[in-house]
Amino acid sequence: MWRSLHLVALAAAAAAGSGPKPLQFGTFADTGIRLTDVLWTGTHFLYVENTTNTVWAAGAHGTPLVRFASMPNEVEETRCALSPGLHGFARGDLYCHAPDNTIYRIGADGSPTVFARLPDQSVSDGGLVFDTVGKLGFALIAATGRSGAPEPGGGTVYAIDASGAVRTVGTYQGPGGADEVAVLPPHFGTAAGAVALTVDAGSRGAIVVMDVQGRARTVASLPDGPNPIAVIKAPPRHRSALVKPGLYVAETATHDVFFVPAAYLSPYVGDLIVGSELEGLWWIVRPRGAGIQTLLVPTTLPPQVYNFEAATYFPG
Repeated sequence: MWRSLHLVALAAAAAAGSGPKPLQFGTFADTGIRLTDVLWTGTHFLYVENTTNTVWAAGAHGTPLVRFASMPNEVEETRCALSPGLHGFARGDLYCHAPDNTIYRIGADGSPTVFARLPDQSVSDGGLVFDTVGKLGFALIAATGRSGAPEPGGGTVYAIDASGAVRTVGTYQGPGGADEVAVLPPHFGTAAGAVALTVDAGSRGAIVVMDVQGRARTVASLPDGPNPIAVIKAPPRHRSALVKPGLYVAETATHDVFFVPAAYLSPYVGDLIVGSELEGLWWIVRPRGAGIQTLLVPTTLPPQVYNFEAATYFPG
């Protein structure tokens, strides 16, 4: 059984010098587009543009942008996941979950094809991730749901195999719907390989975990709707010299990609990092005993209204 998470506010402790170092946020690139996603392929960045569903590419410096692929216009948010090149998924292919619940596959030449269609009729916010742990068959995991308001609430998690066959994993309840989805890494004990959803109900939200049997439970209630979620991975033995390791976060309103150097996240390797969309709050989600703990961590972000979307963590 998973215990309920306890939200631990650490900002006051940090101010007193006894807490963790504030996460140092800076601007990596001004893309000039309304971002909903950012990915690093190992050779270049890919950015997804809100509503136009255009995917743009950029080199290691983050700019300038060149058009890579275009999908049909859909209001609003599309998220993408890069194929790991295993279990029947070709290396280099990009998979994207459009708001109408069409899953596109985009090849290395930028040509999109319809890979699968989810049976949900509602508009979704594109949650998509590959299962690299294997508890869900190394499938492509897609979460439906409409975020930003309490209603309509809830959605469904699906697993899609390399042939495009879709099966239902389970459903979750609102208020709100999933913005993003992640797979819990192997060290999360009995929750390893489960699906974590950032469920955004607007001015509040939750982290929902769904096990491989499709049983969903809320493990944290949050004071602002969460959106970006990423696994903080250990650095590889041989690091890339192309880009700095760390967290890259898409922000729609400013068109900026924000960046946190990996050095500030090294105490949390193997954990999840979750951010809130509007207030710019950030939490570390990690196992603790038989349960899971959520820590609110201090940052250097000034207090203002943000529009944080998807994030990617590059370990080096």
